[in-house]
Amino acid sequence: MLTTLAAPAFAKTWHIEDGDITVKAGETKGTNKVSQGANQEVEDTDTIITNRNEGTASSNTVTIDANGKNDKVEVTLKDVNIDTSSRNKAAVSVTGEGDTNIKLNGDNALKSDTYRSGIYGSGSLTISGGTITANGDDGGSGIYSSGGVTISGGSTVTANGGNGGSIGGGSGIYSNGSVTISGGTVNAAGGDGKDGYGGDGIRSSSGGVTISGGTVTANGGNSTNSSGGYGISSLDVAISGGTVTANGGDSKDGYGGDGIHSNDIDLSGSLELTAKAGSPNGKALSQNGRELDLDTIKDKLGPGAKVTATDANGETKQVSIPRPVEPEGPVIPGDSSSSSDGGSAAPSAPAFSLPGLTVTDKDGQRISYTSTQSGNTLTVCVGRFTASFRISLAALRQLRAEGIETITFQTILCSTTLSVDELLAMGGEDAEVVLTHHIRSSTLTVGGKAV
Repeated sequence: MLTTLAAPAFAKTWHIEDGDITVKAGETKGTNKVSQGANQEVEDTDTIITNRNEGTASSNTVTIDANGKNDKVEVTLKDVNIDTSSRNKAAVSVTGEGDTNIKLNGDNALKSDTYRSGIYGSGSLTISGGTITANGDDGGSGIYSSGGVTISGGSTVTANGGNGGSIGGGSGIYSNGSVTISGGTVNAAGGDGKDGYGGDGIRSSSGGVTISGGTVTANGGNSTNSSGGYGISSLDVAISGGTVTANGGDSKDGYGGDGIHSNDIDLSGSLELTAKAGSPNGKALSQNGRELDLDTIKDKLGPGAKVTATDANGETKQVSIPRPVEPEGPVIPGDSSSSSDGGSAAPSAPAFSLPGLTVTDKDGQRISYTSTQSGNTLTVCVGRFTASFRISLAALRQLRAEGIETITFQTILCSTTLSVDELLAMGGEDAEVVLTHHIRSSTLTVGGKAV
């Protein structure tokens, strides 16, 4: 597994200009063995690799070897600038079955040789924090992993596939496992092809692509005589959050690429997705070879969600869910005038305070409410999307003695009715009942325990 985190201070520094660097796990836990030139297997801790001159790229390489399954290697790349386009090597290679932590500090730029990746990993790759630009060359991927690729918050990752000739362009991010993005900023672009296809922005050959946060832009590469690349390509694609742009590549004499190409596209939550088909004949959201019908996903989208699909002819379709806005003043939901015994009774005059009963907003601050009684039902209304109804069991006993059998709590989009007798059976004298509404959902606790 390859993990990328923020860098610690105070560490030994190795300069890439002095030659190729190989880092292995040391004999003692927390140590490495670093080899460079005449210095072979030097015991080191908190290994830092950097450039003396950030503006001048080095053609030397970094190899991180966690050969044993239990090996753990930790390395920091600090403002590294490597360009191996003159050599048959990747700029940074990670080998072995063990765990490797690559910590990013500053801006790091990695460019590979022909058909090589900027970062090549034989295991899983995780990036968290820092900034990195990884460029493949002549059909190579920007980032390649034979395991999974995971990118989380705090990261700024730019991965560009190299342009290719007859073989085709490289992918921005290519994984033989899954690709998971939960935060940060990710820009992944497939390389262009001439006689070959355009590369994909993000491609997973197995395991699926999952995006739950961050800002993600995935562009398929263009092609002259073959097909344009896909923005995102995987057997399964699930997007539940973040801002995502997926564009298929164009083709001159072939077919345009799809914005998203998958057997199963799962869109949910408060995502913002813009997908554009490549020209000609590409699809914005291709599921099993057919354009996804946006009407079929409405029920799974959350507040503030927006999905925009533009086909190869420039026609745009969109589905969106408005984001609720808390009103400044109280909004009283409509009340029913029917009583529990089948008759009708006019509700009593509104009362804004009942002993032992409070209503709080989403920040826990007390707010005013309206209470009405119809027969043996007490209805408490508040004009908010999110609010909590709070009452002690002692106050409930008093209401029950006054003939109240049920209590209904109403917010703008949610209504819940509770049995007073059932609540009284759940706790002691001092227990508090808390009923919380959040948009259309509700939760109930008695004495701090969920019911």
